[in-house]
Amino acid sequence: MIALLIRDLRLAVRAGGGFGLGLAFFLIVVVLVPFGVGPDTALLSRIAPGVLWVAALLACLLSLDRIFALDFEDGSLDL
Repeated sequence: MIALLIRDLRLAVRAGGGFGLGLAFFLIVVVLVPFGVGPDTALLSRIAPGVLWVAALLACLLSLDRIFALDFEDGSLDL
């Protein structure tokens, strides 16, 4: 299982742009949410874990098509 995960991560990095795009999206969301919510530190400290998780999960969705593209092309995704 770990070998499969490492293979998929290597394929995602080789495809180019996927990792950087996800990281940039994550950082932009994490930086811009406090501007939208306001300077209330109590509120920001309560919503921070949720914002981090949602931003990380949405950033992961950006790279899913690149991870499975080669599997789709060779037909192994159908199995």
